[in-house]
Amino acid sequence: MRWLLILALWVWALGWAEAQEPTIQPGDKIRITVEGDESLSRVYEVDSRGEILMPLIGTLKASGKTPSALAEEIRQRLIEGRFYRDPKVQVEIVQPARPVVTVAGAVRRAGELELKPGWRVNDALEAASPTNVADLTAVRLERADGTKLTLNILRYRQSGEESENPLLQAGDRIFVPLMPSDRNIIVLGAVNRPGTYDFAEAKTLLQAISLAGGTQTEADLTQVSIKRAGLAEPIIVNLRTLAGDVELQAGDQILVPFRRVRQFIVVRGGVRQPGIINYTEGMTLTQALDAAGGPTDRAILEKIVISRPVAGGRTQRITVNLLEVAQGSRPDEPLQGGDTVEVPVIRERRSSPEEPLRVVWLLLSIIYLVTRR
Repeated sequence: MRWLLILALWVWALGWAEAQEPTIQPGDKIRITVEGDESLSRVYEVDSRGEILMPLIGTLKASGKTPSALAEEIRQRLIEGRFYRDPKVQVEIVQPARPVVTVAGAVRRAGELELKPGWRVNDALEAASPTNVADLTAVRLERADGTKLTLNILRYRQSGEESENPLLQAGDRIFVPLMPSDRNIIVLGAVNRPGTYDFAEAKTLLQAISLAGGTQTEADLTQVSIKRAGLAEPIIVNLRTLAGDVELQAGDQILVPFRRVRQFIVVRGGVRQPGIINYTEGMTLTQALDAAGGPTDRAILEKIVISRPVAGGRTQRITVNLLEVAQGSRPDEPLQGGDTVEVPVIRERRSSPEEPLRVVWLLLSIIYLVTRR
């Protein structure tokens, strides 16, 4: 029976140790180590939503989890994505966050504010100084755990209704919308000059976005929304496939969202700088190889393999002969975010005297393909 007692004590000790492990909070700086992969192993900062953005994996919810739980989730994601068979992952909190809340929207001092003891929503708003076009009847509060509330701060200020002015928590996000107007158009989000514009000058969607300085590089152009009075749901517009333009109505509110997940390409094997590169729309194989420093002199360029995740957890494999691309007998291969490019290498150096000339010719061909764009 002694072994049962020892086992019980061991299980209890494990549970006690896990209970003592701190949970990750928004603003924490955490070090993630994936053994053998320097491109993934670094210090990440948990954003105000409680998330981190990791290459290969994308957006991960970190807040509310212990470092060991997050490490296990990262490990499983890497296995499910077929990047590693059995990765060793460690997570540690290297710098706990100071408690902050974020205020955005129609305020003069947007950004992070240090959360003071006893602060409520109205205290943060007073510190952020709402503008004279702020709509204080529809202030939005989003908690780190995903809870969303709409608050009438004007009612609190006029009648002292405490339910409209809750206590704040670390990681809370407050958004103050602009006051609707029957003469204006509001443009928010991933544009260069968000704000309110005269309807007389912005009668269409493209005109309004142009007045707002155009979209930013991180904008999600496929999910632009138009919020219109009298409609229960916003109008969603894909600017990438838009054939003409969209007529606006006075009072419309346009939101150009940011892309939540940046996309990456992994280039491995016979390149000078193997690892992760940022994917941009329209990227091709030769451009990815160029971004990875170009092929080495041991690269086998006739048998480059592109692995692409597809539906059902399967992987599509595309083999490309770069010699044919260089000769113009086949087009350059377009890539997609999440692709893995594997450039095989010669195991033993070939003795043929023509080999160096072949490699030089292929390198010059790649340079030509990249520079002619």
